[in-house]
Amino acid sequence: MNFLFSTLALLLGPFIYALGRRNRAVRHGLDAFIIIAVAWIIGVHIIPESIETGGLLAIPFLAAGIAFPIVMQRVLHVATGTTHFAMTILAAMALALHAIIDGIALIPGYGEHLPAAVILHRLPVGMAIWWTFRPTIGRASAIAAFVIIIAATGSAFYSAAPVIELAESRNLALFQAFVSGSLIDLVASLGRQVWRTRAD
Repeated sequence: MNFLFSTLALLLGPFIYALGRRNRAVRHGLDAFIIIAVAWIIGVHIIPESIETGGLLAIPFLAAGIAFPIVMQRVLHVATGTTHFAMTILAAMALALHAIIDGIALIPGYGEHLPAAVILHRLPVGMAIWWTFRPTIGRASAIAAFVIIIAATGSAFYSAAPVIELAESRNLALFQAFVSGSLIDLVASLGRQVWRTRAD
């Protein structure tokens, strides 16, 4: 069910983006909901549990998670700013890598809180992909990006379960810390976006 919900949330992104263009209040309300919900799940549940189980080693993984989406954003920015085939392939690989991480995080073995945060963050991800890819490299490329993400997420979700069952709890905690760090960047980005929009 986690994979299904994450897919639905991702595909809702373009529709919510279109609705938000017509009604800014709706989009701002959704952004605020995602910020509060994801921040609560990460700050109250996931990070404390990760540090408690993984120890101080979880902190570097948290920092690496924060850096990961920043690097991805730069890759995607370069790729969508040019029609060069190699850059488009690089962007697709970055999206697939992130989707694989999400797919593993959706596995129930990671607990109830991490999958919920991943599912929630798929809404703005879907909105961002549609907003970025469609105007620059076309509708077909945007749709292809969604297909890549869904396929990569599904392959990780359905094939990684046996590995997760054999993994130690500490390793799971470190992975939770990494994913939490990547979601922190999402919350910060949404917060800045909402603040700038309301200030205008």
